[in-house]
Amino acid sequence: MTAPEPLFIGLMSGTSLDGVDGVLVDFSQSKPRVAGYRSSPFATELRAELLALNSAGDDELHRAALAANALAQVYADVVAELLTHAGIA
Repeated sequence: MTAPEPLFIGLMSGTSLDGVDGVLVDFSQSKPRVAGYRSSPFATELRAELLALNSAGDDELHRAALAANALAQVYADVVAELLTHAGIA
């Protein structure tokens, strides 16, 4: 049995902090093929916290850790949506 061609996932959040964009791409041919894309807006509270972390403040290391966990969850949700939409998961 031949292994399937690898697919690659790219995630990004721009400086506007409006959400996460994700793409699933197949680079196995000479021309890349987009196998799926998803976008997920940030919750109002997460966006506000990320913006607040741009300035020094009380307990910012703890707040940054909590925000990082929330951000990782949004990224994971986008990846799960990409894989489900592509019929992989």
